[in-house]
Amino acid sequence: MKYRHAPNLLTILRIIFCPLLSFLILTSDSAGGYLLSYYIFVVAGLTDIYDGNLARRHRNITTFGKLVDPIADKLLMAAALIPFYLLGLSNEVCRHVTLAVLLILLGREALITAFRYLMMYTGTVVTASRPAKFKTAFQMFFIGSILVRLFHRQMLTHHPQFAYSWFDPFHDWLNLVVIVVVVVLSLVSAADYLVKNLPTLLNHSRA
Repeated sequence: MKYRHAPNLLTILRIIFCPLLSFLILTSDSAGGYLLSYYIFVVAGLTDIYDGNLARRHRNITTFGKLVDPIADKLLMAAALIPFYLLGLSNEVCRHVTLAVLLILLGREALITAFRYLMMYTGTVVTASRPAKFKTAFQMFFIGSILVRLFHRQMLTHHPQFAYSWFDPFHDWLNLVVIVVVVVLSLVSAADYLVKNLPTLLNHSRA
């Protein structure tokens, strides 16, 4: 009984973290600020893992959780990617988050989230596919990696004795590869959702 509201509270906490994360990314001008952003992002990501686990373990899956949890996930992603795009206009660390990349990733999330809500009205629960799970994992890694590179760049500038100059170009190449993978998996997983479930939705609308 004591865990009854824990999953929903974790979901709400993740939403609260979102504006704080965006603010810190956009305003940080020190290694400490970006490090704090990274820790906030990690904690917010962990709430996404534990709220679902708690709900399933204690058989406490609520309507609130079904409706709000997916939105909280998308808000967390947007809370990092939109500031990255804005920073990328002047900070080369974030240059891989172009307008095209941002529109693909956010557009995909908006489309699939709306589609999943429509499927709920047919009585069908659309679970995350394997491509979607891989997409989420790579996406979370990318966001964390960008935050780490922003931190490392500050260390190179202000505390070079504690940083590694060779790591910066490798890190940039790694982030480029990962964001390409994320974009591809976003498109593939979106197509997978639609191909597998759109016929069910169309049949229900004709009934």
